[in-house]
Amino acid sequence: MRGFLKEFAESRMAAACLALSLVFAACALFAPLIAPMNPYDLRAFSLDDARLPPGSRQVEKGGLFRATLSAREGAAEESEGAATFHLVEEAPGRLLLTVETEGTLGALRILGLPRDASVEGARRHPIRSEWTLADPTAPAVIETGAMTPAVLNLTVEAELPATATATRFALGTDSYGRDMLSAIIYGIRISFIVGAIGAVGSMAVGSALGLAAAWFGGRVDAAIMRLADFQLSIPSLMVGLLTLTILGKGVDKILIAIILIQWTVFARTTRSVALAELRSDYVDAARGLRLSAVRINLRHILPNCLPPLLVILTINIASAITLEASLSFLGVGLPLTQPSLGMLIANGYEYMFSNLYWIAIFPGIALMLMVVSINVVGDRLRDMFNPQLKR
Repeated sequence: MRGFLKEFAESRMAAACLALSLVFAACALFAPLIAPMNPYDLRAFSLDDARLPPGSRQVEKGGLFRATLSAREGAAEESEGAATFHLVEEAPGRLLLTVETEGTLGALRILGLPRDASVEGARRHPIRSEWTLADPTAPAVIETGAMTPAVLNLTVEAELPATATATRFALGTDSYGRDMLSAIIYGIRISFIVGAIGAVGSMAVGSALGLAAAWFGGRVDAAIMRLADFQLSIPSLMVGLLTLTILGKGVDKILIAIILIQWTVFARTTRSVALAELRSDYVDAARGLRLSAVRINLRHILPNCLPPLLVILTINIASAITLEASLSFLGVGLPLTQPSLGMLIANGYEYMFSNLYWIAIFPGIALMLMVVSINVVGDRLRDMFNPQLKR
């Protein structure tokens, strides 16, 4: 094992890509421990943090105090939480409203005033009787007409300004207010696991069919190989779209699509290696000992087929990740409750030309690095298992 790793590390690029692949694998296995927040917990994010640029801090909403004042002859006082509202008559038909709070007000709204009343320095809602002051820190002057009404009922809403917390969004947030770093880590988790399981399942199915084709030969071999040829004649994305259109969305459905697409490569490779191994002396000896066909194939032939299969497996993991991301980008892959990197890119695609580049660019970079690193590792394994390059 030490010699294998030493030979693998002779290529610095392959060693760096192997380390990067292990980082992605760690993200896939320990995403809940690594991610700063759970992007799928509705309590963990807020729409107030939507589309924040990288490096921004989480915004915490200020407190909202709401009080109903019932003024008699223009005077009223009401306390609500940490806010105290005072309403006094400054002059006939002119009332002065002040709000005492521990901090600075961020917004002040007055609701329920009579239709002929007005508020100086405030903007009136086009439909409701609601006035929003331009300067919430200054006292509000309410004009009620020539005389002050004997009884005046109104509602006052005082809102403290939003404050930035210690939580920092290193890669910004998406349109839902989710931390992009956490969403990417969870997206890597889903994409990596789906790609790895799909490729391993494809190797299991393809190897079994390839061994059967080599062992039985004749019509069985012809039927399996013609089916593989037919499968290879159809574009992979088309097979995936057709499969998911029939079966629907879901992790299990996309795994079936990956297996249907990738089994052919493993079957053809296993068949070609197994045909050469069937002419070996150890296979004749095993047959002479009257060992079962299953034991001969699994215990003797399959281990000799593993080196090329492992190379194809590594490369097909990257292909499966790309296929899953493509299907999710098109909206037919994983459901919204299990978004992968492809779905994150699709969510940010519409903001590409709105200067909100981080929503789509960062998941795309993560996907590119993961696919490239796994492909480089596969190429290095192929060179190591190729005896012609060692001569």
